[in-house]
Amino acid sequence: MEHVVPMERRGEVAAVCMARSILALFMCVACQGQGQGISAGSGTGSASGVPASPADAGAVADSTKATGDFGGSDAHDKPAESEPSEPPEPGRIIAELGAIPAWQAVVDRAQLLGRRGQHGVVYGRVGPAVLLLAPMPVAPAAPAGPATSRTPAPGAARAGNLNAGSDAAHGPPAVPASPAPRVPSDAPPGPAGAASPDAGAVPGAVDAGLVTSPYVWLIDDTEGNGSLGIRIALGDKAREGDRIAAGGAWQLDADRRWFWKPDSVQSLPPAPASERKDPQPPVPSHAIASGELPSGARTISVARDGDAVYFQIVGPAPASEGDGWQIADQLGSPVVAVLNLPGDRPSYGGQDMRSPDERWQLRRGQTYWVRIGKLRKRFADKPALVSARTAPIRVP
Repeated sequence: MEHVVPMERRGEVAAVCMARSILALFMCVACQGQGQGISAGSGTGSASGVPASPADAGAVADSTKATGDFGGSDAHDKPAESEPSEPPEPGRIIAELGAIPAWQAVVDRAQLLGRRGQHGVVYGRVGPAVLLLAPMPVAPAAPAGPATSRTPAPGAARAGNLNAGSDAAHGPPAVPASPAPRVPSDAPPGPAGAASPDAGAVPGAVDAGLVTSPYVWLIDDTEGNGSLGIRIALGDKAREGDRIAAGGAWQLDADRRWFWKPDSVQSLPPAPASERKDPQPPVPSHAIASGELPSGARTISVARDGDAVYFQIVGPAPASEGDGWQIADQLGSPVVAVLNLPGDRPSYGGQDMRSPDERWQLRRGQTYWVRIGKLRKRFADKPALVSARTAPIRVP
């Protein structure tokens, strides 16, 4: 039986229903706002604990973008993972710096003089300290004895004493010192590749030994297999084994030795590994070392590209850098090739400012061996051109 509401109470029932509808609507709106707040804060669900649907997630993302509030999202709380960066290319860095190899600075020395205000950037591998001969101790002069005779000492005239026969109280006539013996240009280096302590030594003088200089070697790692390098006043700006680029210029020290004075130093990535397996010298030096022939060495007349070859110098020394050495199997044989040793190339503008210890000096008739590059044959009646990849070694 259907329940009939009296007419007089219908208005009251309608008012109660409307109040309930307003309350329900208010509760729905409140729940929806609470659910959006939780979803925006956690990104995992609504106020009821039920995971948010994709549509709800999109709505929340849109509202977040609209308000610009990114602080509450987990995705933004985590730091962005950086992509692994590739190591810098050494060639690109060197090109950007405008740097040149260490030995090229010797070839271009006339363009890189500090006294002229010139500047450049060189690069290479830091080597050991440069060792120099310690200063010779000077013996005190013997006191002059009493004058016992006015007769000049025998041989005084031959000694060049123009006052022979005059007052002998001035002591015996001065005898000019004999010149120091000259060490052969291809004499083997002393300890650590430095000049031999006996070079230029006076007979009877005390050997003062080798001392550490204020310089280290900057080794050219682009040619010469470690035989080319320059002195650099590096201080504590880099360690041995580092590859660096150093801005600066050439200077002369008190002993008239060239050294590179840097005003800036930058680290470089290591150089690519060399395929050459020949041992490197302990320090760069133009002093000729001695050694036995390596296994598989050939005479220059039958050599091929990349061989270890032995030969003799059969022509005069080059008139200038880059002219090359005339070589053959042995003295008296026809010239087979013209050999350029490491670093032998003309100076820029013909202004050669190399010191004697920056030049190769070989002897005619002496046997040497080197590792060569590519043989370049010109004409049938002309010797081939070849460049050495290693320093010359004297064969005993």
